[in-house]
Amino acid sequence: MALTILSTLFLLGSTSALPQAQPPASPNIQNLTMWGTGCPIGAAGLISEIRNGTPVFSFVEWGLALPNTNDPENETTTSKFCTEEMTLNNGPVGFQVRIETVTVSGWAELEEGTKLVVEADTKFGNVVAGEQTVTITKEGLKGNDFEVPLEILPFIYSSCVDETGVVPKIAIKTTVSLVGEKRADGTVSKGAVGGAKALGVHFNPVWRPCARPMAKAI
Repeated sequence: MALTILSTLFLLGSTSALPQAQPPASPNIQNLTMWGTGCPIGAAGLISEIRNGTPVFSFVEWGLALPNTNDPENETTTSKFCTEEMTLNNGPVGFQVRIETVTVSGWAELEEGTKLVVEADTKFGNVVAGEQTVTITKEGLKGNDFEVPLEILPFIYSSCVDETGVVPKIAIKTTVSLVGEKRADGTVSKGAVGGAKALGVHFNPVWRPCARPMAKAI
């Protein structure tokens, strides 16, 4: 199921991770579509704020829980995902972009042995741009909160923005999973994600000028 939000404006800032120049234009979202088990229609991510020039998507119905530990027939894994696909216009002509990091934050309650697995996959159109997976245990939580920046690898850049100003379509898929530990008595360690706190997803783009074509030999 998909929810489309049109003409949502935001600035895509640059960072200093690699040599680059400030883009001469500020792209805006012309079309935004979301789908997945973590963002069904009517519960897709809202843009809760703008951070460092890019939107923070807030998913209020991303609740996950492992079944009751007293049932030996329990599944040991449960997961949800959401894909945000964006078409941008007014892009900086002669520049290309990559997704440097995708930061996922939220609330979790984990028993000893339960793992929270967060994965981000990115694409430019149909081209895979990079991915990353991070595993969090009970010891990695701050109270019941977590915030993990996933460094997207490898460093794949989009094609160049041409004179139309249309940026290659960006797709970011976020997957959150709970993996329980099967105990000797057949029970499974418990865990929950979500609760009353929304799951936040934020991406950080890096722009660089495209390489100039080599001059023809005379």
